[in-house]
Amino acid sequence: MDIKKTQDEINRLDQIQAWNHNFELPNGLTTSRAEQISHGKNLVKYERISKIFDNLNINDMKVLDMGCNEGFFSIKMEERGADVTGIDIDSRRIEKAKFIKDLIRPDSSIQYKNIDIYSDKVKELDEFDLCLCLGFIHRIPDPFTAISILASKADIIIFEWKALKFGSHDESFAFFSTKDIDEKDFYGTEYWLLSYKALERILTRSGFKNFYRVDDPSQRRAILVAGKVDHEIFSNKDKISHRNKIRTLLSHSKRFVTVIWKIITGKINA
Repeated sequence: MDIKKTQDEINRLDQIQAWNHNFELPNGLTTSRAEQISHGKNLVKYERISKIFDNLNINDMKVLDMGCNEGFFSIKMEERGADVTGIDIDSRRIEKAKFIKDLIRPDSSIQYKNIDIYSDKVKELDEFDLCLCLGFIHRIPDPFTAISILASKADIIIFEWKALKFGSHDESFAFFSTKDIDEKDFYGTEYWLLSYKALERILTRSGFKNFYRVDDPSQRRAILVAGKVDHEIFSNKDKISHRNKIRTLLSHSKRFVTVIWKIITGKINA
């Protein structure tokens, strides 16, 4: 590896579009030095997702990495013996994914494709044993159609998304994001924030019947494994971290107190 040449290429790609995934490369090189604390960061996310990979035993599975971004999870799954296809609508992310693959896994069989989930090209893809869908479902304008498409391609899907947590996990809520369109990273724009139950209800209409939840209420990121078929992972009890009752009360009452105040002040009259 030519260290200077590699660093120059990392920098060039970063100038075009900031790196999202933090790859720890040989000779101390890295793609992103952003602090890995948030559950949305790839190294933190992998700590949570890897346990699910263990339970599913993805060795020899044919896997679709939906919204693969720069390919971190595609590589991790191939290292575990999976046959991986990664697709993303953003050609700049795909360019970086291919660069990383050539750099650290030159003999890799991962296929990266620049595809929009709503395009006819998705229909041409093979069927898969598993679909990985991380940081994706809250960044698309029509999650119902997208989920229906994914359901036609895989019998088990792992979702990780910025979830709606205004109330109980068993309330079927969908909330349209108040954030503006991301001008710097259009495909990073937020659209619908779904509660656990909302996502499960959508999946049920596409034939999914088994669900396994993993959640930390102190974070916005939720994880759901959904299956049309039976698997031992669905016999596990949901893994939900619980806050103490005082913090839970304060968290859930804040929204309702705000609504009451708006009624009193006349800002809400219907």
